[in-house]
Amino acid sequence: MIGVQWKVFTLATVLLAVAATIVDSLKTPQSTPLCQPPTTAPHRLEKIIGQCQEEIKYALIQEALNVLRESIGLRANRNTVAHLRSKRQAFSGEERRIAGCLLQCVYRKMKAVDENGFPVATGLVKIYSEGVKDRNYYLATIQAVQQCLSQEIQSRNNDPKIVEAEGYTCDVAYNMFNCVSDQIELLCGTTP
Repeated sequence: MIGVQWKVFTLATVLLAVAATIVDSLKTPQSTPLCQPPTTAPHRLEKIIGQCQEEIKYALIQEALNVLRESIGLRANRNTVAHLRSKRQAFSGEERRIAGCLLQCVYRKMKAVDENGFPVATGLVKIYSEGVKDRNYYLATIQAVQQCLSQEIQSRNNDPKIVEAEGYTCDVAYNMFNCVSDQIELLCGTTP
């Protein structure tokens, strides 16, 4: 149960970090920015993020229950149990993966991915520009999405087996979020 609580705490921490990143990306230190981002997230997007958070919490609880069942079933073999424990404690980039899965869920629910779960330009532009009134910000969003998608496609073409890796779509979603956010900041004239 402590592992489940830790994972829920980790999820909450990641979501706060993502929110902080979004807030930081909306700050403009220049007196005359090239474009104005929206001041708040659209209500529909907030609702979908909430739904995705619940789905991820449920998936984490299910995963923890499965691990618990495995460890109870394997108690007789101490080496296997120790291996399971060390494997769980050695996750690298777990917070990144959780944030990416949340983003992938949002992308999926807002129809911003294709049938394979890979982001599509029209859907990403719609998400990142929803509620935007500033033309320059909208154009920066289009350019950022095109550039970031091009990088992901090139990466996928260079290593076609990467799509078979566990968590690939979550990693792509996280990479897209970071790339698009950074590019919009760069194109709008703020320091990333």
